[in-house]
Amino acid sequence: MILGIEGVSCVGKTTLAAQLAPHLHRPAVIPCYYHASPDPTLLPAPEPFTAEHQLTNIAQFLDVEDLRLGRARQALAEGRDVILDRTVDTLLAHAHAVGRMHGFDCDDQARRLVTSRPVAMPDLTIVLTAASDVLARRARLRKGMPTIFYDRHFSEHFNTYLAHPLAPAVALLDADDGSLDDLTTRALAHVHRHQATQHWPSPAPRPHPLKEAS
Repeated sequence: MILGIEGVSCVGKTTLAAQLAPHLHRPAVIPCYYHASPDPTLLPAPEPFTAEHQLTNIAQFLDVEDLRLGRARQALAEGRDVILDRTVDTLLAHAHAVGRMHGFDCDDQARRLVTSRPVAMPDLTIVLTAASDVLARRARLRKGMPTIFYDRHFSEHFNTYLAHPLAPAVALLDADDGSLDDLTTRALAHVHRHQATQHWPSPAPRPHPLKEAS
């Protein structure tokens, strides 16, 4: 199984991935684009002001996706589950959000760009949301966090895109609702429900043909 964890920065994706890992089969947790990049300092700035700039940025992130894809393929070949900390839908959600904030629309072009290449496509994506004041408070604790990542309008546009992502199955969870253990339990319920619909045993290894975006 490939499980994606999505949402804006500081919403708790990495924390939830760590909580879910012990419940999956020898999971390979693949980090977000920043941490998967060989040199994060070379990644583009998060706030482009033109559609052309945004599309160039996506192409650069897709090079990092190639690395993540390789790790996912290796894990699946070993019969392991995969957890993606962010998915390619992040790239499209970001493009949607900054476009709405700066008056351009490259959604269709961005989608064609992403779907033109093989990617690690989740079987199920869990999308986390949180109140804007909670995100801002968490972001202030992260040195150097770009302000756009906890801008209320950015979060709203980002989550609007995630209502209709590339991922074939999505579960939306409020990360503010209850404790971390409660959130983990709710996430696992979605995972188990999805596994049941796919007739996958748990926790035995499940060979999985890697999907591509379509």
